[in-house]
Amino acid sequence: MNKIVQALVYYFSLPFLYFFSILPWPVLHVFTNFFFVILYYILGYRRKIVRENITASFPEKSAKELRDIEYRFYRYFVELIFEVIKLFTMSQAQKLASCKMDAETEQLFKDLYAKGRSAILVMGHYGCWEYCPAGLPLQTDYQTYVIYHPLSNPYFDRLLSRLRTSTSCKLYTMTGTLKGMLANRNELNVTAFLSDQSPNPAAAIWTEFLHQDTAVFNGSEKIAQKLQMAVIYGTMERVKMGKYIYHTTLICEDATQTQAGEITESHLRMLENDIRNAPEYWLWTHRRWKHKREKI
Repeated sequence: MNKIVQALVYYFSLPFLYFFSILPWPVLHVFTNFFFVILYYILGYRRKIVRENITASFPEKSAKELRDIEYRFYRYFVELIFEVIKLFTMSQAQKLASCKMDAETEQLFKDLYAKGRSAILVMGHYGCWEYCPAGLPLQTDYQTYVIYHPLSNPYFDRLLSRLRTSTSCKLYTMTGTLKGMLANRNELNVTAFLSDQSPNPAAAIWTEFLHQDTAVFNGSEKIAQKLQMAVIYGTMERVKMGKYIYHTTLICEDATQTQAGEITESHLRMLENDIRNAPEYWLWTHRRWKHKREKI
């Protein structure tokens, strides 16, 4: 797509994004019903991928149970899109209210900060992960970083970058993460990793995840060990559309005290448990299992 087309798509879309963003939540909820019908029944957006992923992940469930998960996921997926759009016009106070830490999480961050310990926060594409850079920096003394993959459309990429840094949050590109974290190693910070992306199999380790042979990143573990960081698993409990409670579990206070693979296995099992408890909140449209392990 050339720059002229990218610009046209961006400037055509922008008024609609801000129109929906200024609408109150009850009105947005009405629109979600309309767009759900279009996305699920008319367009069938990635329905084959979603169905294959869910079926392979829950072999113990009946066909009716699998279709129920699929239906609930698409209902949530449409609401998730509007939750992100709503961020464009949210005030700081509204962002804070939309993603509140629980009391244990607040205390965990305070304790680690008092000990002078920086941390890696591992998450999945579970709940509205875009609320992490929006809400977390407003609730901790840490400098917060998130890792992102630049979009192919530079106009939307700049828009999302401004959105993610509208609080005190800062960004690392995926390719610049290690360099950036090394440069900032003397700063007290928390860096958020999305741990459930599909990596290059040549640089991956393999494990079982949701009943499937799965390639996973272990970069967050390696960096945490190299920089002697704490590692925290983070997850989002959805209260209602536009409102989440952020929960965390401390995996380790000092990654150098763990065995190889221990951190990666720990946060994957926690994410897997969250998905099993409420599967509709995970991003099933993602081609998570597109790579297969080479047979030796």
